[in-house]
Amino acid sequence: MSLFNENELREFLRSELRSAVKEVLGEKPATPGEYLSVTDAAKIASVTGQSIRSWIHSGRLRGYKAGRVHRVRRDELESLLANPPSVEPDSELTPEEMAERDLREYDAQQCRKGASTRRVTKA
Repeated sequence: MSLFNENELREFLRSELRSAVKEVLGEKPATPGEYLSVTDAAKIASVTGQSIRSWIHSGRLRGYKAGRVHRVRRDELESLLANPPSVEPDSELTPEEMAERDLREYDAQQCRKGASTRRVTKA
């Protein structure tokens, strides 16, 4: 006869370990010059990793490469989030002009990636 129910003891230990791990990981101090992975930066900014990569590619956020992996500095990310760049109003452009602008940007991105560009002709 055992003094403890084995399943209850396991569940108790499991919950205590989870709370201890969360406490330790949550106490990690953030250093301003800390380099973050794209995934960690995306979590902080509440966006996807693709958005972080897009910000790096467009120059809104400076990216640092460690081998094949992109990193961003925490202080630069926080600065971008605190002072987002102004967005040009699209109200002055017609829908056709907006579409042409977006296609030009897309073609430029594809060209930088080495893909063949699409030719758009006006009717």
